[in-house]
Amino acid sequence: MQGPLTQFLMKNPSVLIFLGLLSAFTIFAAIGSEAFGIGFISTSMIKTLGKTLCFCLIAIAMDLVWGYCGILSLGHFAFFGLGGYMIGMWLMYERTRLIVESSMANAALPPTPQEIQEAIGTQIFGVVGGAEIPAIWAFAHSLPIQLALVVLVPGLLALVFGWLAFRSRVTGVYLSILTQAMTLALALYLFQNDSGLRGNNGLSGLQNIPGLDHVPQSHISLYFLLASAFALGLGFVIAKLIVENKMGNVIKGIRDNEARVRFLGYHVETYKLFIFVLTAIMAAIAGAIYYPQAGIINPAEIAPIASIYLAVWVAIGGRGRIYGAVIGAALVSMLSSLFTGGQIPNIEVGPVNVVWVDWWLVLLGVSFVAVTLYAPKGIGGLIDMIKMERTK
Repeated sequence: MQGPLTQFLMKNPSVLIFLGLLSAFTIFAAIGSEAFGIGFISTSMIKTLGKTLCFCLIAIAMDLVWGYCGILSLGHFAFFGLGGYMIGMWLMYERTRLIVESSMANAALPPTPQEIQEAIGTQIFGVVGGAEIPAIWAFAHSLPIQLALVVLVPGLLALVFGWLAFRSRVTGVYLSILTQAMTLALALYLFQNDSGLRGNNGLSGLQNIPGLDHVPQSHISLYFLLASAFALGLGFVIAKLIVENKMGNVIKGIRDNEARVRFLGYHVETYKLFIFVLTAIMAAIAGAIYYPQAGIINPAEIAPIASIYLAVWVAIGGRGRIYGAVIGAALVSMLSSLFTGGQIPNIEVGPVNVVWVDWWLVLLGVSFVAVTLYAPKGIGGLIDMIKMERTK
């Protein structure tokens, strides 16, 4: 007798294929890294690959909420950034505490706890003219609590926002504008120096993991790559579990004809709220893994344009296909790294000088327009067409 998991995998072989490819990719990167392998993949490239996997995870979240449930959210990068801020607070506080305590260890008189706190506050907030540790940093010393806040803060924000929006039956472009307004309001708040999160300076030095100063960055970057791969694999499985059962049919029905689903007796608002909160948490977890690899987070990361880019990734990969979202995010992320990282030489033809860093966004926009016109189902749709042709 087959169990539920076996039946699910038999009905969805794409899950095993995806996990197999992800495992092979991760093993290949580990072998080729400077940490344990032969070193033909640089540490900076390992970080880029890890960050790309985090982008793939938030793309899955975006595909769930938009591609399957029909909610074009232009605010999911806000949840991504909040996850980064929550873990970044612990990283910055604990690293600063260790530095302060080490520097005060040789003092003639042992420092008091108050003096240590004042020194930590000066180190962190001196750049914005402050010295006191804000109340929102009350749990920054505790890793377990901050990890819980990675889930709770974005989840609660999504719950409150979604409940207010969905109960009012705001849909379509109006809901997209509301999510964008939420993102803009959060970014503008974080830009203020008195927000308690260092304003425009953001949180920096996040790549220096407290207590692991003796561990080289080549090893730490590989650890985060493994964490990114595990989170992506888990996110893919959860997404497939949702879309391949009754709930998946309901949310796709909401996307296609919300009024008819409501007429059939389903509480549409509950389904939409569940998907909205779940995907916000997925985005936050992706951000919590991403920013220690990036090393810095500031309010510019939460700007509405970032969420628009996210929608472009999903559209290019193929909306309504989990693997399509992964393909779109991975493709755009790696191409962005190539074009903006100086790895592709600029072109000089007479008086014309093509600087790829300046032209990358133009190329991305043209790609989005081309996909919209000639492949509206994205790269995933083209793959589906090829499969259908082969089966004929």
